[in-house]
Amino acid sequence: MLRFCKDPSDPDYPSGTSQATVENALDFLIKTVPQFPHLVRGKEVLDFGCGFGHQATCLASKYGADVVGLDLPRQNLMEHWVELKKQYPLPNLTLTTELPPDRLFDVVFSCSSFEHFSDPVEILSMMKARLKTDGKLVISFAEPWWSNCGSHMDGFCRLKWVNLLFSEKTVMNVRNRYRTDGATRYEDIEGGLNRMSVAKFERIIRESGMRVEWSKLWATRNLPFVTRLPVTRELLTSACSVVLMNR
Repeated sequence: MLRFCKDPSDPDYPSGTSQATVENALDFLIKTVPQFPHLVRGKEVLDFGCGFGHQATCLASKYGADVVGLDLPRQNLMEHWVELKKQYPLPNLTLTTELPPDRLFDVVFSCSSFEHFSDPVEILSMMKARLKTDGKLVISFAEPWWSNCGSHMDGFCRLKWVNLLFSEKTVMNVRNRYRTDGATRYEDIEGGLNRMSVAKFERIIRESGMRVEWSKLWATRNLPFVTRLPVTRELLTSACSVVLMNR
């Protein structure tokens, strides 16, 4: 595995997260969720798992949404929020670790974070509880667990499917040359990984008690038919997207 990894002294390989800005933060959602700008324009929106806050800021500044971005009280996130608020002092933007107890939203969404939640069933229930009766819940993320980058080690390793090719212990030992959190399991890495396969995601959605308005599995390199076949739908699905409504 090390033969396919960068030198530890070199910067990480570029990724979507590392290259995110307020200007391009919604590109993934616009690509994977139909009419997403129309869905959120001028609405009350909750960004559940907002990370550094780029998506929430873009929604507030470009689409006039009244946005609350929510995430864990991690120091690096909160420091970034302070800087964002200095650049974008918007009255319709809140970045927080706590939500007002009774506030409901027109749209609740999770982008590029559902594969990180330690208890995704509970998180989905919490998102649903914040939705207005006629509101919509949007989830879109990449990469599912068995996809070529499902291990999320592509910041330092060019080899695909490392979680299939190597034991967890081997992958973690290699990772510890590039990261300092000392994780020994995928679940323990910074941000966490819950091994969200396509099948697991579909089961959670099916058991949520919500109505699926729209859903799609996005094939790697737009390969035809692969998302319809039992094995390739796990190995060659690069993103999962769904729009849910209350029944």
